[in-house]
Amino acid sequence: MDAPVIGFSKLSKTEKVNWLVDTYFDGDIIAHDTITRYWNQDQKLQELHDGFSENTITNYYLPFGLAPNFLIDGKLVTIPMAIEESSVVAAASKAAKFWLERGGFKTTIKSTIKSGQVHIMYKGLHNEMDAFYAFAKATYYNLSSP
Repeated sequence: MDAPVIGFSKLSKTEKVNWLVDTYFDGDIIAHDTITRYWNQDQKLQELHDGFSENTITNYYLPFGLAPNFLIDGKLVTIPMAIEESSVVAAASKAAKFWLERGGFKTTIKSTIKSGQVHIMYKGLHNEMDAFYAFAKATYYNLSSP
């Protein structure tokens, strides 16, 4: 890159990909095809993924594995894991089996107060959103109380 790029965030996704390929891969069509190969064919789903972050150009997939047999507070559960390292999934599964035979994992709630944010994009009626928010807030407060 010889000079700073100006207005990158204003470029379309395709323009960003072309800029990347031209700037760092000398216009190589294989680089371009590799980047676009991971785009979801379902346009609405792809638009949702693009909205997760800024300046998105493609998706980054990780293998999605499962580590079963976790006994947590007397309940058997399976833990999903998105990770490229198979030994981590294997080790988690082995640990789950080890602790399953020894009573499993026990948890203790130290606090139910957490701060966070909820971002909602809604194009409907404002009063419907207000009503839903009031309902959801009360519901989640009740569910999270000790």
